[in-house]
Amino acid sequence: MAGKLKPLEVARQVTPGKYPDGDGLYLIVAGPTSRNWSYRYWIKGKERWHGLGSLQDVSLKDARIKRDAARQEVRAGVDIVQAKRSAREGARAEAAVAAASTLKECAERYIKDNEAKWSKKHAAQWPSSLKQYACRATFSSCSSRFGSRSARRRTASAGASKR
Repeated sequence: MAGKLKPLEVARQVTPGKYPDGDGLYLIVAGPTSRNWSYRYWIKGKERWHGLGSLQDVSLKDARIKRDAARQEVRAGVDIVQAKRSAREGARAEAAVAAASTLKECAERYIKDNEAKWSKKHAAQWPSSLKQYACRATFSSCSSRFGSRSARRRTASAGASKR
């Protein structure tokens, strides 16, 4: 059944519709410039359409090769559409985690942005409170930014001696 479409027919086809080649391969024409290859299959009672690429990028011969590779995966029990979706969602989740700011970064940014508006006492209380309450619960390495108690005492005593 495979090999029903001919390269010249494919190149000239501009009428919107779905044109079968056989064994689940379809040329889907949405308009004169929108023509794509798709593989139609069923898995677990569900019909699925797996895109194989644009007619501009994928020839009839290449589409048949891609279709055959996809058929092998489906026969092995792989839902290729769901596998692609899962991989895409996993990549998005990893990117979101990598781009997300930590509590420490957000706190540092907030302190930096508002320090000028606060009194000296209030500005000193923010890092101290974060280290004492938030850091203990969420992460252990707060002392690098917010300092240890002895470092704060040295800073406070140095500031008092200058007055």
